[in-house]
Amino acid sequence: MYNNSIWEDIKWQFRYGTDLIKLIMVNITLFVFINLVQLVLFLLQQQGAFVLTDWLSLYASPARLLLQPWGIITYMFVHEGFWHILWNMLGLYWFGQIVQDMIGRPKILPLYLLGGIVGGIAYIAAYNIFPVFSQSVAHASCIGASASVMAIVLAAATIAPNYEIGLLFIGPVRIKWIALVYVLLDLINIQNGNAGGHIAHLGGAFAGFAFVRLLQNGTDLSRYFYSISDGIGKIFRKKEKLSVSYVNPGKKKEYASAYSTTQQKKSNQTSPPSDKASKQEQLDAILDKINRSSYESLSKEEKEFLFKISQED
Repeated sequence: MYNNSIWEDIKWQFRYGTDLIKLIMVNITLFVFINLVQLVLFLLQQQGAFVLTDWLSLYASPARLLLQPWGIITYMFVHEGFWHILWNMLGLYWFGQIVQDMIGRPKILPLYLLGGIVGGIAYIAAYNIFPVFSQSVAHASCIGASASVMAIVLAAATIAPNYEIGLLFIGPVRIKWIALVYVLLDLINIQNGNAGGHIAHLGGAFAGFAFVRLLQNGTDLSRYFYSISDGIGKIFRKKEKLSVSYVNPGKKKEYASAYSTTQQKKSNQTSPPSDKASKQEQLDAILDKINRSSYESLSKEEKEFLFKISQED
């Protein structure tokens, strides 16, 4: 009998889950890892030796930014405390569900990254433009998925402004009012502490609003994201192909002989090709079903089939 343990569920979600679930799991996994390492270092009285969070942060100083430019991406997956990550992940899940239902699941990841990048740019620009930050710009850093989450929130409010969410002690509220409150709170609180964070949130909010408006007008920004990612994938696949196919001219016959022997051994294997083709067709059909709906929509037999295939890999 198939035992669906927690660990197996996690593996399946990482492999077959939606981008929304994967984003949440990446954030939580990194948060748990960083805190476990910090705990070990605390017990060993080596707290100051742990600099991973600093290494993943986004810095406002151009000089520091040049030293770790990856911070514009990595900062949006790092969180400071439990409540910080809890509210971000809840907001990402609640509003992300609306966004993916309205405009499709493939839009979630590009929107998340776009919100984080635009929020990060707004953060850097603010610290280097406004005089009020001149004394702190050299050491200012930013972490958290809030800008990305704000992009998701504003995207949901722009797509379906009258969609209602039930709030505890309040009742059904249209998400356009929730988004408006979020934006106003960030504007008001810029002068009350964590100014850079609130500015980054507003940058992410603008990105989410612009993403949907452009999509409604026929411009899909996610198309450029997937074009870039596909291009990078082709570069690596091409390099891999070149490294595998390279043959020393002086050893062509030797490799050809070895290749023929290998092919002959493969032809003598007992497993019929038709079985592999049938498995592949079944796997493709299940993956298509996951893409159309979700992993949870699979039957018990389909989940068992996926589990068996994963054990063969």
